[in-house]
Amino acid sequence: MDVLSDVLDTVRLTSTVFAQAELTESWGIRAKPREHFAFHVISRGSCWLEVDGLAPIEIAAGEVVVLAPGRGHSVRSDPNSPVRDISELMAAGALCRAVDGESGVATRLVCGSFSFEGSRGNLLLPVLPVVLHVREPPTDVGPWLAQTLKLLSHESFEQGPGSATVVNRLCDALFVYVLRSHLASLPTRESNWLRALEEPQIGAALGLMHDEPARAWSVPTLASGVGMSRSAFAARFTELVGEPPMRYLMQWRLQKAAAMLRAGNASTDEIASHVGYESTIAFSKAFKRSIGKPPGAYRRSTHTASPNAAH
Repeated sequence: MDVLSDVLDTVRLTSTVFAQAELTESWGIRAKPREHFAFHVISRGSCWLEVDGLAPIEIAAGEVVVLAPGRGHSVRSDPNSPVRDISELMAAGALCRAVDGESGVATRLVCGSFSFEGSRGNLLLPVLPVVLHVREPPTDVGPWLAQTLKLLSHESFEQGPGSATVVNRLCDALFVYVLRSHLASLPTRESNWLRALEEPQIGAALGLMHDEPARAWSVPTLASGVGMSRSAFAARFTELVGEPPMRYLMQWRLQKAAAMLRAGNASTDEIASHVGYESTIAFSKAFKRSIGKPPGAYRRSTHTASPNAAH
């Protein structure tokens, strides 16, 4: 089981490009805090990124930054350039395929967002830094990421038939490549869920749970399945993932259940059985404790919620 793909499919990754521009002279863009990941791709020139509470960083051509939800940020030609709100600039058409000015070197910028249907309990949110800045990707990621950035910039600006679909698919790939690059850059001794995916035995155990979430797993059966003793497996899993195996399995089952409630009309009984609960009552109690609402109320709230704004 490809655990990362399973997680992204379950939380329904959605990618959107909402601005692309070639900017010259002195310019600055300000975005308010948002509930989605934001990203900026620089395919020409350079600029400065300032995230609330952090020191400014320079971004050059061929680089990409992904920003975690919850903080405002600015992108500008230099640290002293005045900024305007991104919604104001978009309303004026200033971020829609602007052309080079008569002087100065243009900075070509593609701006977008990554959003998830299921944010509560999302495994990715707690393991990613506020800013993911990919400068020089690892050898096994670099060529593919570089080509994705080139294609994304080309399709965003040329806008041929079907470009919107191509751009969104490229953004999905971009997110995965950025995650791979981040994973490759993590210190060997760092412990988090992403790092656990690459450790053979713990990664295999995660694969078992994701492949068959309804199975009556236990610490001994998981340990046996990956060739470890019970105590060594439990200790190493908790060290890397940040929680014991059975707690992780319970949370993942409830995330799968939440995805099923958002996606279709399966009954609570069917969903409970699908994710490994013999008792619907026990499932409902666990779901409310973890997600904050009973299954029925959660389904209604997700079906009536207004679509997320792209910017």
